[in-house]
Amino acid sequence: MRTVLLSWWLICAASAACMAPALADEAEGCSHFTWDVSHELAVMKQIPKPITAATKPGSGAPLLHVDTLYELKLAPQGSVTYSAKPAKPTLDDSAQGGLVRFHVEQPGLYRISITSGHWIDVIEGEQFVKSKDFQGSRGCARPHKIVEFDLPAHKDLVLQLSGSTDPAVTLAITPVPAPAAH
Repeated sequence: MRTVLLSWWLICAASAACMAPALADEAEGCSHFTWDVSHELAVMKQIPKPITAATKPGSGAPLLHVDTLYELKLAPQGSVTYSAKPAKPTLDDSAQGGLVRFHVEQPGLYRISITSGHWIDVIEGEQFVKSKDFQGSRGCARPHKIVEFDLPAHKDLVLQLSGSTDPAVTLAITPVPAPAAH
């Protein structure tokens, strides 16, 4: 019995020791963002809701909510009809993509955080919403890439993903807090 307990303890200790550097590496990789991404990191720790992205525009595309984490299953990009042609051309024939819908209650700056290298377009009607800025961190898995957009309130918006071969992406839309007044 003593040998079994000792073996169990050694296995537990070894696995904890092996996991600690991996967690430290990820935390260190996420510290390379120059923005305060503490809110995005907190949302990305949620358990994602699985959904399948749409392959054509319209009301059948899933509706996403702000501050909720999603795991989007994507389709071969060649089978996707986008609301607007993706702003970045796709070079890889095995690229995956999809569409989802969302809206925000308050106008302002929002971030779309993803775990892949997909190109992110936001469409209002037939017009692109121009991104304000973006950041990525190769050492951070959740999120890998964050893009900021200045979004209008109470408008139906389409989020398009294209250009990466990842068949799924974990994604969250978060508001950017207003700078504190001094």
